Amino acid sequence: MTDPTIAGVMTGHPGEAREPSPVGRPWPTLAPAALHGLPGTIVQTIEPHTEADPAAMLFTLFTAAGAMIGGSPHMLTGGVEHGAKVWTLIIGRTAGGMKGTSFAEIRRVLKAADPEFCTAKVVSGLSSAEGLIQQVRDGSGDDLDSDHFDEGVVDKRLLVIESEFASVLAQGKREGNTLLPVIRQAWDGGTLRTMTLRPKVATDPHIGIVGHITPTELRAKLNEAERAGGTMNRYLPVLSRRSKLLPDGGDLAEAELKAMGASLRAAIDRARSVGRMRRTPEAARHWRDLYKRLAADHAGDGPVAQVVARAAPQVLRLSVTAALLDGSEVIDLPHLQAAEAMWSYAEDSAWWVFGNTSGNPDLDRLKAFVDAGGERGVTRTAIVAECFGRNRKKDQINALWAELLTLGNYEEWSEPTGGRPLMGLRRKKAN
Repeated sequence: MTDPTIAGVMTGHPGEAREPSPVGRPWPTLAPAALHGLPGTIVQTIEPHTEADPAAMLFTLFTAAGAMIGGSPHMLTGGVEHGAKVWTLIIGRTAGGMKGTSFAEIRRVLKAADPEFCTAKVVSGLSSAEGLIQQVRDGSGDDLDSDHFDEGVVDKRLLVIESEFASVLAQGKREGNTLLPVIRQAWDGGTLRTMTLRPKVATDPHIGIVGHITPTELRAKLNEAERAGGTMNRYLPVLSRRSKLLPDGGDLAEAELKAMGASLRAAIDRARSVGRMRRTPEAARHWRDLYKRLAADHAGDGPVAQVVARAAPQVLRLSVTAALLDGSEVIDLPHLQAAEAMWSYAEDSAWWVFGNTSGNPDLDRLKAFVDAGGERGVTRTAIVAECFGRNRKKDQINALWAELLTLGNYEEWSEPTGGRPLMGLRRKKAN
């Protein structure tokens, strides 16, 4: 398979080892239509000077710029306001995924556009619902001298960058932790609230989230309940890998960086005064045809379907953001086509990561656990205690063990110990 190209730019250098999909699917390609307007100009200007993946930079830019724009501009559909609120989950290997690099490159442009926002409104460390609401909280109390007086936060915009998104999923599994439900509410819109003695409240915050995670972590940490509950389908899954080798780094001119920052600032300032948006007649016709495809149940009822379940609202939000960053108050055909191309990349990323599920959650969990064990694999003891928390009987473990071996990509191993040999499973090495 040859490396895909983006507007003539190589997205993987010839010497880089290809990371195999667990389902044998090709790495997704970002179509040129996705690079329309200012976002495309920014990504293509940075691209020759970085090892970051262009797709990761583009989606990160959409999330960050959308957070900077705020909640005023929107499309109204079905009684729901969809604005420039696009959440991105960058998925890449620990070493070669260039996840952090993709944000570092975009952050330079964001700082050139609005240094104050980058200092005050970009945070990390999601661990609790209370902590998130605290960043965008309403005021409380009416007595300046009261111990309970809090003037609150006037600017309800916020950009959250989570370089260890697996920890967010882990926090959400803790008993009594309401982080994931509140995150889902933040994507949906409206008021965020904790159900505590002194509740924290945030009215109509506008929060953008970019998460970073490895494919193995995502498959292992994201359980059935979180997929079905809608945590994942509020994010756009975006595969990321090293685009090229630059041993001496890049050489992006300061003048180019300042020019991109000025253009982005102008687009954001204009967008913040926009209210309800509409489509041009040409875009409206295309949307009606596109909506039929987005609403079709073509992903079945497994994990992929759960991840891409919000196809139509995601494309809607992408098109709103594309138009605003293009300096437009209406959504035209190129903006919708850019959104469609970006969604296709996200959907293909979901298939690349989740498309090999067996329909047996326990088998899928075992596969992900063994994959995470690397070349050595995992012991039977670890499978019993860590993978299943000692909640599966011996005969159930035996059946899953045997079923995994029938898939062909796995093998068992043993080591002598002087007594009963140490047994385990691992993925077969590629020939």
